[in-house]
Amino acid sequence: MPQLALANSFWQSYDVLGKPVKSGVRKAMEKFQQLTIAELYANKGLHLESVNNARHPRMRTIRITDFWRGVVLATDDDSDTFLLLLPADPGS
Repeated sequence: MPQLALANSFWQSYDVLGKPVKSGVRKAMEKFQQLTIAELYANKGLHLESVNNARHPRMRTIRITDFWRGVVLATDDDSDTFLLLLPADPGS
C-alpha cells in the first residue's frame, strides 16, 4: 500500500495551520494507507496530479481542502511512498 511520509520541513508549516487544514492532512494520509497507487490517481477527492511546468518531474499536488493543496514528491525507486513537502497556501 502507498504511504504518505512527511518531510521534516513540513512540521514548520503544520503548526500554524487551521483545524480544517490539519484535518485534511490527516484524511489525505488515511487515503494513502487505504488505496492503491492507481486508486490514488483516480480518486476525485484527493485529486493527486502532476504539476505542469514543475521544476522536478516527480512533483505532484493533492487536495487537502477545497482551498488548500499539498505539494508531494513521488518516488523514483518504484516504492509506494510519497513525501508531503508542505501545504500550499492559496493566498501565496
